[in-house]
Amino acid sequence: MKNMKKHLAAILGVCLSAALLFAGCGKTKTKNENVTDNTLSIEYITESEIQSVIEKTVSAPDLTGAKTVTLTDDGVTIDAGGVYVLSGTTTGRITVNAKDADVTLVLNGVTVNCTDSSALYVYKAKSVTLWLAEGTTNTLTDAESYSFSDALSSKADEEPNACVYSKADMVIGGTGTLTVNGRANNGITGKDTLRVETATVQVTAKNHGINGKDALVVKGATVTVDCGGDALRSTNDSDKKCGYVALSDATLSLTAGEDGVQAETVLFADSGTVTVKSGGGSTATVSSDTSAKGLKAGAGMLLKGGSFTVDSCDDAIHSNGNVAISGGTFLLATGDDGVHADENVTVSDGTITVTKSYEGIEGATVDITGGTIDITASDDGLNAAGGNDQSGFGPRKDNFGGSSNDSTYYIRIAGGKITIDAGGDGIDSNGSLTVSGGETYVSGPTDNGNGALDFDGTGTITGGIVVAAGASGMAQNFGENSTQGSILVSFGSFGTGAVTVTNAAGETLASFTPTKQYNCVVVSAPTLKKGETYTVNACGQSQSVTLSSLIYGSGMQGGGFGGGRPGNQQSANGQQGGQSDTNTPPDLPSGQQNGQNGQGGTPPELPNGQQNGQNGQGGTPPSKPDSGSGKGNKTAGSTTAATGSEAI
Repeated sequence: MKNMKKHLAAILGVCLSAALLFAGCGKTKTKNENVTDNTLSIEYITESEIQSVIEKTVSAPDLTGAKTVTLTDDGVTIDAGGVYVLSGTTTGRITVNAKDADVTLVLNGVTVNCTDSSALYVYKAKSVTLWLAEGTTNTLTDAESYSFSDALSSKADEEPNACVYSKADMVIGGTGTLTVNGRANNGITGKDTLRVETATVQVTAKNHGINGKDALVVKGATVTVDCGGDALRSTNDSDKKCGYVALSDATLSLTAGEDGVQAETVLFADSGTVTVKSGGGSTATVSSDTSAKGLKAGAGMLLKGGSFTVDSCDDAIHSNGNVAISGGTFLLATGDDGVHADENVTVSDGTITVTKSYEGIEGATVDITGGTIDITASDDGLNAAGGNDQSGFGPRKDNFGGSSNDSTYYIRIAGGKITIDAGGDGIDSNGSLTVSGGETYVSGPTDNGNGALDFDGTGTITGGIVVAAGASGMAQNFGENSTQGSILVSFGSFGTGAVTVTNAAGETLASFTPTKQYNCVVVSAPTLKKGETYTVNACGQSQSVTLSSLIYGSGMQGGGFGGGRPGNQQSANGQQGGQSDTNTPPDLPSGQQNGQNGQGGTPPELPNGQQNGQNGQGGTPPSKPDSGSGKGNKTAGSTTAATGSEAI
């Protein structure tokens, strides 16, 4: 592979260099060089390296002395470096065969309808710039099938497969418009680095839309893609410094049969507006061997800003490594996970709204330190160690491999505001759960096979506001290692309405209105003090609670997939914290029976007749439903939180 860090020679005043415009994908592959740059931790490549590429710009060419070319049906071959101004119509091909030369093609009203090959084929060059002249419309259309009859495309490894096909680094810039019709296969393919800057580019393609093999950089451009494969992609899997996609200040409208944006290594975005519909959207289905994710990265993803609207058949945001979100606005609807990382998900800022999902945010570990998050999920809202689903969709591969109480996996909430409407567990950690700040509000399950809070290891709260409402059967409270008070109370029947906690003076310490019925609540706030008495109003009922210890009511311990074992449910004042004061399990909707795991009861059935296996006890976790399952948009519950001197 070429080293693109050499400066390009100036051509008639064109200020362009590979060191400035291209990624520098070299052949060095030093193993085990893990570099951490801000929140992005990826082998071989850092955020600063990608950012340095984005910051460079391409300048308009100096047309003094430029060669003028009027197209004929014979097409044209450019065999020397320089600046060429092209206009006219042809049924032939524009070919660049200028070894080790820098070529600039100014498209000044060009129409190509090639009858046997690519419309534009860069066979040999050092670099090529396509400059779209101001105010012009340029249309490139390839043949429906290629003949490969000429000397430049007779070998299998040299055969072009796109309407615009370049074997050299390519920049598409200018203020005009380029329309690309890839009738045979792909729209635009760059075998090295491809950069699209400032231009307006419209691509339709039978297969993939725009592919920069070594890297794809889209900056300040307006790009529309409608294709049967991936809309934007970078595919170099042999050099870890390559294979990335960088988006900055671009306006993208992407409709893809497969992935919207696919990066072999890193996907980076710091600004712009991105709209993606992949695989037909969140209500569609695709074959089991088709990846139809919205945004996808093989090694890691860093999203620092921008506006993203994703409607995807598969995960809306997916990484086989880490996902770090530190800014931006996200509106996500998906047939699977809203945000999925095989490793860590970190959210430090931004606004994330998941209107439809199977699981809202899922990773081996989840860290939330800021931002505003609103999740609607048919299963779990937040999930740690829930699944490694790589590229496939159909039978999802949720196999992180952790066992119950595995310290490798965790959910940590240290800030932000989180609102969850979950059909399964509201927050589900197959390891530990730690809350030290922020506000967390959960409208949890209405069946006793799931809980508003579910953790297999320790549950610790040291700060922040938590109000979690759901069914009582698998309810869990935070553990005795907590330093902040937490109350779990259950009621004899399901009800609706606001949850409020007031102190002896009648002051409201925390409040939340769940979006559906519930009969159990967990409430924690910095203002809850040991020895004080509080009133919990919920389900249209009221309970008085005295905190003789910080933790009132322990509920069921060690949840897992409907498994669990009863904890010590005796609260400090002698009441059953996890049951009603009648000690009778509450009735479930539609007459379901509440089996008490570990007490001779039968674990409750899951939806659709699934059996509730006991995690760690030989049971089998339930499989995910078909992609069309899940809830639609919800009406967000209202939240208020009163904070005293110890509040965040």
